[in-house]
Amino acid sequence: MKLGFTFDEKILNKIEINKLLSKASEIGVSSIELSPDKNIIDVKKYLDIAKVANDYSVDINYHIPYFADNNLYEIMNFKEHETKVKEKYVSLLSIIEEIEQLISKKSIIVVHGANYNNIESFNKGIYNMLSFIDWILNFLSRKNINISLALETLRKEQSRVIGDTREDIFKIVNDFNSNRLGVCWDITHDTMNYYPHEPPLNDDFLNKIIYTHIHGIDLNNNKSHFSIKNSDIDFNREVEFLKNNNYDGILNLELLVSHCGDGYLEYLFDDIELF
Repeated sequence: MKLGFTFDEKILNKIEINKLLSKASEIGVSSIELSPDKNIIDVKKYLDIAKVANDYSVDINYHIPYFADNNLYEIMNFKEHETKVKEKYVSLLSIIEEIEQLISKKSIIVVHGANYNNIESFNKGIYNMLSFIDWILNFLSRKNINISLALETLRKEQSRVIGDTREDIFKIVNDFNSNRLGVCWDITHDTMNYYPHEPPLNDDFLNKIIYTHIHGIDLNNNKSHFSIKNSDIDFNREVEFLKNNNYDGILNLELLVSHCGDGYLEYLFDDIELF
């Protein structure tokens, strides 16, 4: 198992890229996760990050930057606004393609399912997701971009999303049966879907996992994406399951500056050393 962390662009206001990745690499990090969008920072800055990562032999994986433009990245809008949604994703993939030319490593991009609020919109969401995945897998193949898609297990809340049950994820992954499509197991989201019970762990599930997320949870405030070390729930059972079954992918620490505040760097480095 290899260790990675979400690269939150906000931290560039407090620490230089070289210093951050130098220390992270020194204490065991081998991957960062970017959510590139030209409206967040300049494309040149992403390429600078990629160059420094490459210098420290740190791989790069990706997450769709939903926070940048939720309407066009939102898969539920794929068929209704197909041209604009495709343009948005082509722009994202063009940045990724430039980065990939620098690092020359196979990467993974994490995708969320479509939002829905009733059975009718659930069925529409499934249709949009299948259409979107078919399009993007074909696009990646035609452009010869060496990336796989990982559908994330999401937390079940009042606002529902395809992927907040394992059944959703399994259906889509099994329907495609593609070696370019697998599961991003967000350990925290999945655990909370079964809480206070423990999530089931078995080989059928493990065999579909190509990438993982983990982050702390504050039960009293229903807050996540902060320190794992200070989490109200520990995830030792789930992490040991991965290790004992020789999982050789990335365990990505998904801490966010907006959820950690001024202590972000301290929390991040402490959490890296936990593993």
